[in-house]
Amino acid sequence: MLREGVEAFHLGRPITAIKILVTEIEGILNAAYRTPNGKAAKTKVLLDFAITSAEKRTGGPRTLFLTTEFNRYLLNYTFANYDPDNHAGDAGSRHAVGHGAANSESYTMIKALQVILTLDQLAFYT
Repeated sequence: MLREGVEAFHLGRPITAIKILVTEIEGILNAAYRTPNGKAAKTKVLLDFAITSAEKRTGGPRTLFLTTEFNRYLLNYTFANYDPDNHAGDAGSRHAVGHGAANSESYTMIKALQVILTLDQLAFYT
């Protein structure tokens, strides 16, 4: 599945790349969480796990690996709360994309690259 998203990026198809990749992030985190814990978890626990894993791997939150900033990025951007009444969101938010509420102008190659880099960071840290 991820290969399809990356291939879409290489073909210059940001909508396809983002739709595939951003919606897989929680599943990837759950797979990483399940390995040491033997079970799946909800989003809040998964985000805590990702940050704790990053801090363990890099020696703490205040390193040049920018784990604190990555945490902020995950919370405020990738996993930003989705308000269905507001209909605001962009293609970097998995909730907005998954609910079909991301504005069409936000499906750019830059956003697609941000999603790929987010997945890369999660793979590195978890």
